[in-house]
Amino acid sequence: MKKVSIIVPVWGVEKYISKCLESLVNQTLDDIEIILVNDGSPDNSQKIIDEYVKRYPQKVISYIKENGGQGSARNYGIKVATGEFISFVDSDDYIELNMVEKMYIKAKKDKSDIVICGNYNVSENYLHKKQDYFTSNYNTNFENALFGKMAVWNKLYKKNIIVDNKIFFKENVWYEDLAFNVKTILNSSKISFINEPLYNYLIRQGSTMNNSNIEKNLEILQAFDDALDYIDKNNKQDYIKMVEYLAIDHIYISTIVRVIKAEAEKKLQQDVIKKLIHYMEEKFPNFRENLYINELPKNRKIVYNLINKNKYNILKFIFKIKKG
Repeated sequence: MKKVSIIVPVWGVEKYISKCLESLVNQTLDDIEIILVNDGSPDNSQKIIDEYVKRYPQKVISYIKENGGQGSARNYGIKVATGEFISFVDSDDYIELNMVEKMYIKAKKDKSDIVICGNYNVSENYLHKKQDYFTSNYNTNFENALFGKMAVWNKLYKKNIIVDNKIFFKENVWYEDLAFNVKTILNSSKISFINEPLYNYLIRQGSTMNNSNIEKNLEILQAFDDALDYIDKNNKQDYIKMVEYLAIDHIYISTIVRVIKAEAEKKLQQDVIKKLIHYMEEKFPNFRENLYINELPKNRKIVYNLINKNKYNILKFIFKIKKG
């Protein structure tokens, strides 16, 4: 058994993958395996992978599968992983050389099921790097984890939390991280934080969250359906108000804002927003009374109140001014 399995889905990243792999093979924690899952990539990514397998045969493992999306590739990696802990790295990103060691030591010291770190946002040309601060706004690490960044790449997971609870990613959709994180967090006895940026997240035009297909934003509803179904089937209704607040933050605020900011036909924007609001009112009929709303940062509370009043044009104007 390795200490940590690093799972890397690969698709269309020949321009970026070498930098990613250099950061992985040179980790200060040596007892790791790097599981590269080529998800039917049409470019030369596999040639680069093969070079690293040849140079680091004890550390780098390559798998090739038919295209099934990022969630499918991660699921494949989970099934073949042998590590005590699992981390996920996107193949266009890279990590600090001591990231895995720091997170592993923290997990062992605190006996944690999940460890969460900070990150840098990096420009596509690698010339600009800015720390993406995360704040502990809530009373417990559990709340800070559930209401924090819903990415998987800033976390180290104890493998048996994933496997024993049969937790896998939803495939062929956006937002596959969200339901996965809700499930793992709800099954964790202890969660720790390292308030230090250890992951480098590349902001690039072609990435999923920068895609202008606004109807794809509705797939967040599938993620919440998945999470709610899991809560219902596993008798975790005590957490429903927390998940309701998560929906306020991710559906009612973030997704509606993403739709408003997108370059798209006005009627299409309105239709997507109506569906998002309808979902909230159907699944969480009393969501506007959620006590956690008081914990929203000031800027997000302003956005929340403007959405409540259907002031989308004002929001669009604000974001246009902010963009410059």
